[in-house]
Amino acid sequence: MTGLLSFLIIFSLLIFIHELGHFVAAKLAGVTVEEFGFGYPPRLLTLGRWRGTLLTINVLPFGGFVRMNEDNPSAPGSLANKPRWVRALVFGAGSLMNLLLAIVLFSATFLLGAPTQVEGPGTGVYVVAPNSPAYEAGILPGDNLVAIGGVEIRDVDHAIGLIQAHVGAPVEIQWRRDALLMAATVVPRADPPPEEGSLGVGLGLPLERQSYPLHEAVPLGVRTVFGVVASMYEAVRDAVAGKAAFEVSGPVGIYQYTVEAVKTGFSRLIELTGLLSINLFLLNLLPLPALDGGRLVFVLLEWVRGGRRIPPEREGMVHFVGLVVMVMVMFLVTYVDVRRLIN
Repeated sequence: MTGLLSFLIIFSLLIFIHELGHFVAAKLAGVTVEEFGFGYPPRLLTLGRWRGTLLTINVLPFGGFVRMNEDNPSAPGSLANKPRWVRALVFGAGSLMNLLLAIVLFSATFLLGAPTQVEGPGTGVYVVAPNSPAYEAGILPGDNLVAIGGVEIRDVDHAIGLIQAHVGAPVEIQWRRDALLMAATVVPRADPPPEEGSLGVGLGLPLERQSYPLHEAVPLGVRTVFGVVASMYEAVRDAVAGKAAFEVSGPVGIYQYTVEAVKTGFSRLIELTGLLSINLFLLNLLPLPALDGGRLVFVLLEWVRGGRRIPPEREGMVHFVGLVVMVMVMFLVTYVDVRRLIN
């Protein structure tokens, strides 16, 4: 139940912040916003009006919308009769808000205390593979392995050697989570899945939670966000070039990640929310119909054509077809996520 509640809060926060960006930018630009809806219709509750905008809560919580006239340049207060730079700003404001949210969240993780590499005995756990011996034992990313089979771990190589020495046999592993010492008996696998290892962990230098003052936490948060953006861009580029496989998760997959993050603590949950916000930032800027990036493409085409716009009805049809395709893709991704979960 905690995982489901966290998932609903995270998903709703990301969509709300995104739509809030569109709403604020439109209001500042003098665009008439007819409705700011949290969730998708049918309408559940009307909160009232704010500066001429109807504020509503709708039944389906996975989304939100800002209703304004985007297609008719002759309508008073419509977005369509605004200059190109204004329209581009309004279309891109949602994604920019997601980027800003990610910076705030990652800065908060550094304020609260982020796992930091330190020198010393033992080894830090950076990755735990699902359904692996380490996963079943309750070992989590951010923990530090301190002993295997009663032997204190010196470093990563020593830990790997101790794990391999007990392949196929029960062995007690001790690990530390902050100030708490924990232990469990596991059986390292003789034939693990590719790139998982016998125990199913990714190991590195020991980790220690370290907090930073605000003037250091914010720059660290900014650097982390732009580092993640660069990594995601490279991953997409490699996937398009055929060097790597596309890995896409829908609501079911995100729910799984949220459940795992809840187990590791509040700081990890904030970090996951930041990562998802970056994903939403990049996804919405893709030059695809129905996305903000697709709408920005039409603004760019208008500039290239010397101010001649694509007829609004044609642009609207392109975005409608794109929306239908996106919904079909989302159903497909959800189906794949469910099958993965069942397996």
